[in-house]
Amino acid sequence: MNKRTLIIIICAIALVMAAVITALVMGSKKYDDSFTSLELYNKVANSFETSGGMIVLDDDIILEFMDEKPAYLLNYTVVRAQNAKNINEVGIFKVENGKAKELKSNIEKYVADTQNAYRTMDYFPEEVEKIDCATVKVYGNYIVYSFLNEADTEAFYKAIENQIAK
Repeated sequence: MNKRTLIIIICAIALVMAAVITALVMGSKKYDDSFTSLELYNKVANSFETSGGMIVLDDDIILEFMDEKPAYLLNYTVVRAQNAKNINEVGIFKVENGKAKELKSNIEKYVADTQNAYRTMDYFPEEVEKIDCATVKVYGNYIVYSFLNEADTEAFYKAIENQIAK
């Protein structure tokens, strides 16, 4: 291989690496983390169906996700439908910088376990879509999950994004 070919290959590799780095930097969004989880929930609560009422669960709910509250978990809000026939549920967790991945796996496990439990119970047919649409997403220092139908899931996450995107 001659020098010219080697230089072309090195330049091509450098260009590809620059493009990848640019895509990663441009693709990583910045989020406003000035809201508590409850404040954020209150701003997006009207984005999904809440007929029949929703109830904010007490702080002991964290024990459904893990054995104890980790120190990096700043605050959290989990809200469920008051009517037991309705499985609407959303959760918003706020963590210290850089700790979202640590908590996300616990929340994903909770969501998967809850999905399996609902399927085992052969839950009401109109609620199956919510089981299938259950989602966990990370927005900077917030980890958010939902058990909502497809339209409400989309509206809920769009409302979250609209509130905290910088």
